[in-house]
Amino acid sequence: MFARAARLVLLCAGFAIAGCSAKPTDDDQWLARAEAANSLSDRFIAEGRVPEARDVLRATEERLSTSGNADAHTVRRDLLYRLAEIELSSGNAKAAADWATRGLGLGRPIDAFTTNLLIVRGRASEQMNDAVGASRDYHDALVITEALLDQSLEGRAP
Repeated sequence: MFARAARLVLLCAGFAIAGCSAKPTDDDQWLARAEAANSLSDRFIAEGRVPEARDVLRATEERLSTSGNADAHTVRRDLLYRLAEIELSSGNAKAAADWATRGLGLGRPIDAFTTNLLIVRGRASEQMNDAVGASRDYHDALVITEALLDQSLEGRAP
């Protein structure tokens, strides 16, 4: 009984840390909230508490600013990638693909975040026996990785 109560208290604290307000916020604290949610979810995963990690990330992603801020979009895509990874590691390939697709729907800039989303969706497609979808996502990730490498070797920032 005590362990269950302690878990509930920690989960509530996690939601508070993640900044779970009634609606999304556009204040200066969005990045700190996302970082706190990532740290808390890492701790939950390390403790084998995957459902709690998933809940913290999901709540944070839902409350993250929806402004046109490119940085907020990048953070949101990273949170969606992490959710996809959690689902994939839990054997939920369809949910993983859905989270990755949601992240890719926010845009596909040439960056490592897009590559991560494509790779996790490709892995989910593999688990669902969709070789064509997996191949397409891996190819797109490879093209982006090649472009990033070219930019790096040419001395341009991605």
